[in-house]
Amino acid sequence: MTTTKPKEFSKFQAIVFPIHKFELRKFLPMSFLLFFILFVYTLVRDLKDVFVQYQTHVWLKDGVPDSSASSQLISALKLWYVLPFAFLAVMLFTVLMNKFGSKKTFYIIVSSFMVFYALFGFFLYPNLDHLMMSSEQITSMVAGVPGFFKTLVTCAGNWPITLFYIFSEIWGTMAISSLFWQFANATTMKDETKRFFGLFSLIGNAGVVIAGVTIKNALKDYSIHNVMILMLSVLLCGAFVLATYAYINKKVLTDASLFDPSQIKEKKKKSKEKVSVMDGIKFLFTNTYLLLVAVLVMGYGIAVNFAEVVLKTQMKAAFDKTEYASMQGNLSIFTGVFTIVITLFAANVLRRCKWKISAAVTPAIFLILGTIFFALTLYNKFVSPTFFGFSALTLAIWFGIIQDAMVKSVKYCLFDSTKSMAYIPLDEDTKTKGQAAVEVIGGRAGKAGASLIQQIMFGIIPGLMNHVVTIVAIFVVTVIAWIASVFRLSPKYEKAVEEMNENDEKVAVTEN
Repeated sequence: MTTTKPKEFSKFQAIVFPIHKFELRKFLPMSFLLFFILFVYTLVRDLKDVFVQYQTHVWLKDGVPDSSASSQLISALKLWYVLPFAFLAVMLFTVLMNKFGSKKTFYIIVSSFMVFYALFGFFLYPNLDHLMMSSEQITSMVAGVPGFFKTLVTCAGNWPITLFYIFSEIWGTMAISSLFWQFANATTMKDETKRFFGLFSLIGNAGVVIAGVTIKNALKDYSIHNVMILMLSVLLCGAFVLATYAYINKKVLTDASLFDPSQIKEKKKKSKEKVSVMDGIKFLFTNTYLLLVAVLVMGYGIAVNFAEVVLKTQMKAAFDKTEYASMQGNLSIFTGVFTIVITLFAANVLRRCKWKISAAVTPAIFLILGTIFFALTLYNKFVSPTFFGFSALTLAIWFGIIQDAMVKSVKYCLFDSTKSMAYIPLDEDTKTKGQAAVEVIGGRAGKAGASLIQQIMFGIIPGLMNHVVTIVAIFVVTVIAWIASVFRLSPKYEKAVEEMNENDEKVAVTEN
């Protein structure tokens, strides 16, 4: 550990970039690790939506594919497929952590995803038409099942795209939340936490911008060849993820000036204690603190699900496949740019404000911008197709994209950071088991819960936009409940941090 005290930051640097020069050897690799993870996440996220909207085979209505089916498939995928696989992912993560430890688990999980993306990009995707059921076959199959399970069967008939959707959804949760942020928690020292966490996104989200530009340019000519190039980009970045992680472990964490285990805000667990597969899930129902963290994650999942499905339904109605892919690229570019700009603001909020204020910013912004987006949507549906001479649908879509990008950027800068900070005062057992369960199950349960509501709506009256008023009401109630949970969790967090600091002081006195 370094014996000299670092120089104080200038006022400007303290606000803009409070990182010491010697700390760049640690800060930059961690930031680039997030960069590569987010690049992969953005590419597969944008591709999965285009695949579902335009390349799935759906049931026929009056002799042609049902135009409303693709939006119904998005919610069905999250409910019938992503949620159960998320539970399996938590169980697998726990088993791997117990058997191999955090380092090998990181390599195994990332490598497994890359193997799938290689298989999809170079075998499954080029042969989609041969591997998936035709619209006629799907129409015949769904004719004999209850209406509520119509989408379940249709997704199964499009199994290659369904698998891609599942892996891409879980990659975002596993790689960003469980792997990166858990690694950051375990390697970021006490005096680095508030300075590093917010600024990781400064470089990390450049990957989102570059991925958005890549999508826009690659899919100007939507072809099998260009999709394969995108999948090759995913594989290359996956290799960089593994290489960067290995570098950090071998070169950074072995440097005493950059990593001192005694300065990590966590407690050692008993060496012989084993974590059962179901412990993480049980914690959500026996630990009030973790349950409140889960409510925050579920609140975001439910709110973003309803906002995005309405946005995507309107985009499908307004654009063709190439235009839709371009708008997805715009969304990613806006998200990355907003994130980089907001990072400087967010980093100062994290350092200067209480946890409660920092954690409440995301739902507050979501409530304000979401209300405007839904107001434009309702205006287009019930009042007029034009708004001061402009297309109300186009205005709603563009504002929806800005709203989605802004909320996601604030989520990356503040929500993810404050959520990760909430785990820091917990003991290592609770942190390891609880974080995986909250991140994967909490996030997926929120989105799946919203999808279940949507599926029930479709079973009563087909067509998402027929239920937009109900969706708006659920959205508002969910975000308000999210804000309320922040205020309930705040005193528990402050108390846990105070107890942790007191224990650290006692340990320091004892050692001296």
